[in-house]
Amino acid sequence: MTRAFSGTYRGTSTAERREDRRRRLLDTALDIVGTQGLSALTVRGLCEQAKVGPRFFYEAFPDLDTLASELLLEIQDAALDTARAAVAATDGTPSDKIRAGVAALIVELTDDPRRAKVVFAQAYGSEALMRSRFDGMRRVADAIIEQTRLVLDLPAGHDTAVAATSQLITGGAAELVLVWLDGGLDVDRDGLVDLLAEFTIAMVGRLPDVAERLSTGSGR
Repeated sequence: MTRAFSGTYRGTSTAERREDRRRRLLDTALDIVGTQGLSALTVRGLCEQAKVGPRFFYEAFPDLDTLASELLLEIQDAALDTARAAVAATDGTPSDKIRAGVAALIVELTDDPRRAKVVFAQAYGSEALMRSRFDGMRRVADAIIEQTRLVLDLPAGHDTAVAATSQLITGGAAELVLVWLDGGLDVDRDGLVDLLAEFTIAMVGRLPDVAERLSTGSGR
């Protein structure tokens, strides 16, 4: 009679060990890409630094592009979750809620400079990462649409105005942060948050008027 193999070794299951290796690969990729750049990321170097065998890398990820894309997605999702929580936890005016969300998003992305570099700078070095970055920006824009409707209590419709505004905010904010990271904006992080918050508040505040003009055809 053959006893079934449980996969448990030193108190950890096969699934737990697999997840631990995956986590080490992602954390090490963050360190490499966030400090040396995407061009420094190789399977051999990653595995050596993470202390994971190459065959286990391919068990977790089909290639480096997939690893980098999942890393980017993880950072973006954590920032979005933090921003949503900050908005939900903030009482006060719509401007107060917007400011709280912007501050939470920027702090989450820039507290660790490596995360900021992965999100705002290194994505330009890979077609797969660029696609992931655009997908992430669309998710941020969708979150802005969701939160804008909650904060302003906009009636149904106005989709074109809301979507256009959210895309302008997302794209403009991303480029401004990139300039700031590169030293091209002479403000500290609090100043950056203030700039982005005021920019966002101003654009969101104009939404009802813009939506009305578009709906009557006068904005064409």
